Amino acid sequence: MKFSIVIPTYNRSETLRQTLIAVTRQDYAECEVLVVDDGSTDGTAEIVAREFPAVRLIRQSNRGPAAARNAGVRAAVGDIIAFTDDDCLPPLDWLTRLAEGYARYPQVAGVGGYLEAPEYVLRDSILAQYERSIGRDEYGARDAEVLAGFACPAGGTNNMSYCRDVLEQVGGFDETFPYAAGEDADLKWRICQTGAQLLYLPIKVVHLQVYSLTSFRRQAYMRGKGRVCFDAKHGPHPTRLRASLRLMRRLLHFPFDLLSAQRRPYAPVGALEGWLQFRGEWDMLASKRR
Repeated sequence: MKFSIVIPTYNRSETLRQTLIAVTRQDYAECEVLVVDDGSTDGTAEIVAREFPAVRLIRQSNRGPAAARNAGVRAAVGDIIAFTDDDCLPPLDWLTRLAEGYARYPQVAGVGGYLEAPEYVLRDSILAQYERSIGRDEYGARDAEVLAGFACPAGGTNNMSYCRDVLEQVGGFDETFPYAAGEDADLKWRICQTGAQLLYLPIKVVHLQVYSLTSFRRQAYMRGKGRVCFDAKHGPHPTRLRASLRLMRRLLHFPFDLLSAQRRPYAPVGALEGWLQFRGEWDMLASKRR
C-alpha cells in the first residue's frame, strides 16, 4: 500500500515548514509528499525546493484548495491519498496507523482522524477548547473507532485519506467551492452517497493556527459562506430566511447552554460563531443575487 500525501498551501510558508518536517519523517516507508502551491507570494515554492528536495512541488495560479488538492491527486502515484493542511502537524506514525485501519477494514473508502490544538494552547485558549468540544460533542471525534457513512467523524481534509479509485469515481473535489469551507464535506457526502463507509480512528493531528479572535472570526465567517455552497448543491436551497431562522434557533438555545454545566463555558463563543456564520451566509447570498 503506497500513500501520497497531498498538501495545498497558500502564503503559509512558516507553518508549512513545520508540516513538511512532520510528513517527511513518517515511519511508513511507502509514501511520497506533494505540495501544491496555490499561487503563494511569500516564497513558499523557493522554501520547499531548497529545504525539502524530496517533496514534489506543483505550482498553479490561485484557484482555491479544492482545485489545489485535485492537482495533487492527478500528479500522485499512491493508491491511497492522504490529505492534511499547511498549518497541521501529523504524528510521525500517522500513515502507519491509517494503513492499519485499511488493513482491518478493507471495505472502507477512507480513513481519518481528528484535529486539535496543541496541549499548551488548550490549557489557556477558550477558542481552542471550544473547537475541541465541537469535535467531540457535535461530530463524535472521541477515543473510540467509528465505522459509518456520512455520520462518521472522519472527513475533514486536515486529517483524512481516501482510496484513489474512490476519488476518481466521484470526480474529486468540486472546484466551484472557492473557499476552504464546505469542499471537504461535499466530497465526503458524494462518496458516502455511493454507499461507501468511512473509518474514524482517534489519531490527533495538531492544529498550528493562531487561536485569536481575528482568526476565529474569519474562520466562522468563511464557514457560513461554505454552508451556502454546500446547501445550494445538496439542499435545502439556501435563502436569507433559512439563514435567519438558523441564527434565531441558535440564539434561542443560548439560555439553555448557560444552564448546562458542560456547555456553559462555551456558550458566548457558540453564540458569536452563530452570528459570524450568519453574516457569511448573508453576504454569500447577497453576492449570488448580484
